[in-house]
Amino acid sequence: ALGDADDTMDKVARVGAALLRRGLGSVAETARGGAPSTTGGWYANLANPTQCTRLGAFGPATRGYVSSTLPRFADDRFSPVFETPEMDKEYERLAVEIGKAPKKRQRFLLTEALKGTRLKPLIAAERELLKEDDEFKPRDLQTRVIDVNRTCKVTKGGGLMNFTALIIVGNGDGVVGFATGKGKDVSLAVEKAYLRASRSLVYIERFEKSTIFHAQEAKHCKTKIRLMPAKAGEGLRCNQIVESICEMAGITDLSAKVIGSHHPHNTVRACFEALERVQSPADVAAARGVTVYRI
Repeated sequence: ALGDADDTMDKVARVGAALLRRGLGSVAETARGGAPSTTGGWYANLANPTQCTRLGAFGPATRGYVSSTLPRFADDRFSPVFETPEMDKEYERLAVEIGKAPKKRQRFLLTEALKGTRLKPLIAAERELLKEDDEFKPRDLQTRVIDVNRTCKVTKGGGLMNFTALIIVGNGDGVVGFATGKGKDVSLAVEKAYLRASRSLVYIERFEKSTIFHAQEAKHCKTKIRLMPAKAGEGLRCNQIVESICEMAGITDLSAKVIGSHHPHNTVRACFEALERVQSPADVAAARGVTVYRI
């Protein structure tokens, strides 16, 4: 599609930029059940891209910022990106740069225009502004960060940092959960872990809402844990990780012993396995098919 003449290259560059800017309109029209028209809309205005509309399939009234009166899409994935003057300037700047660049550079810039590489920072900044408008929603569950691990992948362009966070969530009344999350920074990793943990909650049976019904053991990999009930008022006699889990679950009196590896991930998983195995008298009676007083 790239010719030898400068005017042909400039026309191809403008057509490519116009296709990139108006492609969302054809995709949205296709999602609504129709087909993009080849006789009207932005197909007819490719010779003069500055006269094209943002969504040519909806008519010339949609020039500039997207209005709230536009027809609703059948799928939210095809919602339009707001067009701003900065995006228009970036397209005009890219068209001028393509016209003045050598042939090999023109091919690279044209590919960059079709992929929308230049607009990614502008779109990301606009979405961040939209997120700031939303009100802060406090978390419904208590959160306790157990471990944060940092990794660094060395590349020729530099080191790529990544963080993995292990957190425990709970309401302090028997409901508790845990999960891990990864992100470019600690806050993002913790937020992802909280969302995952809030979807995998379990209920822990407690005796008089202070301790467990009976002693229980569990093992995960090289970590073995032994949980033992305690009298009211004795408190939590265990390491910090098990203590955090008990506080999130609403257990106030407990004695625990961790044997073997004390790795945070293995300790958390072994503790949750032991707590989930605890059965109340009602559970045992239901399993045996008898009443509670016979137990």
